[in-house]
Amino acid sequence: MHAGKNKQKEKVSRRDLFRSLFRGIKGGESLKQESSGMDPDMVYADKLLKKGDYQGAEHYYARRLEKEPMHVEAMRNLGYCLFKMGELDRARRSWESLLSLRPRDNYALLYVGLIHAYQGSTKQAVDTWKLYFNIRKPLVQREINLILARHERGDELDPEKIASQVAEAIEKMERG
Repeated sequence: MHAGKNKQKEKVSRRDLFRSLFRGIKGGESLKQESSGMDPDMVYADKLLKKGDYQGAEHYYARRLEKEPMHVEAMRNLGYCLFKMGELDRARRSWESLLSLRPRDNYALLYVGLIHAYQGSTKQAVDTWKLYFNIRKPLVQREINLILARHERGDELDPEKIASQVAEAIEKMERG
């Protein structure tokens, strides 16, 4: 009977492991796809995010991070809510926390670079985007590659313009 309980616990943890792996493989970058977990705060926050209630969702993601400070999806989604509300410094800090755990998180790299561009720092935006590589987002990847190529060629880049170009590519990808 004791072995059965252990086996049952293993199945649950394997399921969670495979679910998270599968999500990463299928491109778990879209914040609007599905609920990010069974935690009630996360489920409710994800629903609010889908509705566009960024302030409400931000509250629940922040609450989740109080309970579990290294919750990757909560960091990612919190940053997105803050970004959509125009709180760029707080959004960047959320994504930088995520990057301290996952230095190659494409979602965080994309948006941290975008924030640097919005805030006038072409160099920081370019340095961040050098780490970004995502074949699942071809329009965004192409735009970033063009910006990087122009930077390497020595072109003077207008941070407002590159931010606008990347934001437009993101919007096109989201619309399908």
